[in-house]
Amino acid sequence: MAKAHITTPEGVTVKLEGTAEEIAAVIRQAGSKSAPEKASSKAKATTKPRTTVPGLVDELKDEGFFKQPKTLGEIQKRLADLGHHYPQTALSGPMQAQCKQRNLRRFKKDKKYVYAQ
Repeated sequence: MAKAHITTPEGVTVKLEGTAEEIAAVIRQAGSKSAPEKASSKAKATTKPRTTVPGLVDELKDEGFFKQPKTLGEIQKRLADLGHHYPQTALSGPMQAQCKQRNLRRFKKDKKYVYAQ
């Protein structure tokens, strides 16, 4: 029966007992599991945070876009001008949430909802 004492760079000590093939299999499995974790942590560090609809609406609000009442179509067009293409159905929920948080006001004008500061 073979024995192995392994110390990782983090200081973890592992003692294994078994046949040479069993120990080799455990070492292969441990090595294959740690490599993808390191690769994925590097990938996470280089990715940008996602842009969300509420974040984009906050930017529009800060630049004064909502000083005049705007319909969902106008909001969609402005976001498309900035390079963010969303269908109107994807905008209605976040816009209602902005109103619930009292960031914007929502009211009807000519049988359509409009949003303003």
